[in-house]
Amino acid sequence: MPKKQNFPSTTVIGSYPVFIPQALLTQHAAFSDEVEDPVESSIQLSVRDFLSAGIEYPSTGQTRDSFIRIFLDPEYVSGIEKHGSETIVTAKIARRKPIRLADVRTAKETIPAYYGLKEPVTDPYTLARNCRVQGATYDNLKDLTYAIAREIVRPELESIQEYVDYLQVDAPYFSVEPFKDYIVDLYEEMLSGLKVPIVLHVCGDTFSVFRELTKLKVDVISLDFTSSDRLADEIALRNFDQQIGLGCVSTSSPIVEPVKTISDVIRRVSSKVGENRIRFIHPACGERGLSLDAAYQKNVNLTLARNEVYLGEPQAAHSVSLEESEYDPNGYFLVQVDNQEQQIVVSFNSYDHLPLVRLQSSSGEKLISAIIDNKIISDTEYGKRHLGYVGYEIGKAETALRNKLPYRQDRPLSLPGIY
Repeated sequence: MPKKQNFPSTTVIGSYPVFIPQALLTQHAAFSDEVEDPVESSIQLSVRDFLSAGIEYPSTGQTRDSFIRIFLDPEYVSGIEKHGSETIVTAKIARRKPIRLADVRTAKETIPAYYGLKEPVTDPYTLARNCRVQGATYDNLKDLTYAIAREIVRPELESIQEYVDYLQVDAPYFSVEPFKDYIVDLYEEMLSGLKVPIVLHVCGDTFSVFRELTKLKVDVISLDFTSSDRLADEIALRNFDQQIGLGCVSTSSPIVEPVKTISDVIRRVSSKVGENRIRFIHPACGERGLSLDAAYQKNVNLTLARNEVYLGEPQAAHSVSLEESEYDPNGYFLVQVDNQEQQIVVSFNSYDHLPLVRLQSSSGEKLISAIIDNKIISDTEYGKRHLGYVGYEIGKAETALRNKLPYRQDRPLSLPGIY
């Protein structure tokens, strides 16, 4: 079924559970060619998890520190000192070098070209609220906010924009404090002239501040709709130019919501806001606080729910038993596992049991590619079904090999001693 015209994409807000110890993530020492950068490999794993779950606009998912501390790190920003957990502004601030550029490049190189990339940068007001000014460096919070916008956030947005399809600004304080009038002018200055669309993400209850958010010159306003319907009711009353990011999966609860629960949220919000206004379907906020399995499954269910709402129920799969006269005329496959050599051995035999081709590898993907490249299977409808069958069996064999399980062709995998 083709996509509807107003078909929202799936995305994430940014953070994802770490694959490696936090102590390694926060090490800023340069890694030599002989030592793998643990952050780089963690980004690659995060991105692959996003894609596997059906996320069409992933992010890097990992940072070398929190999304606040990383943009106020003395390694990257002069005029900043760290006193324990406290960040102190001791002089006029200036960005020393790009903060996220290398890691964004890693994510970009990891995703196929037909996926997009959306990367968050922390809002300058949020960063200013997490600093203490020492001396007469900046007169007030507004002055510090403008300085951070000009010296840190704007240069960072400019440095990564050529590698992303969307830039995202994370502004959690907008939902918990009175909205400052100068934010409108600050955002216009900070975002003016950027080449890619801008997403503003504000987590929490944004019911009372939504009207103010629409004054900001961004393309998408990304919000949390999981707590109540009153935000959707508020949006339905307003006239605005932006599209909406629909946060429909909780990131504060470890419970994985069923697909139906998520699809109900999407339907309710879409019916009030309007389907044509929904640009993204995403979790309510970052997923760093969840377990890896919970975060992954929430993203899977989010994708399934999006598809159910906009594309309808999937067709039920069915199999058709083949008569003997309908078998692949070229022959049949025998798939076996050599546990001593740690290899999967695939034989393609004629019907008088003469091995025509024998292949071996520990990689199921390489075996399938070799079968296709060698044109072993006949180019018929039955040959195509045969390819699907042997791919399924090779996948089982690879799983058995890696997990030290017994493998028997045409039988389900089982634990040792269970038949």
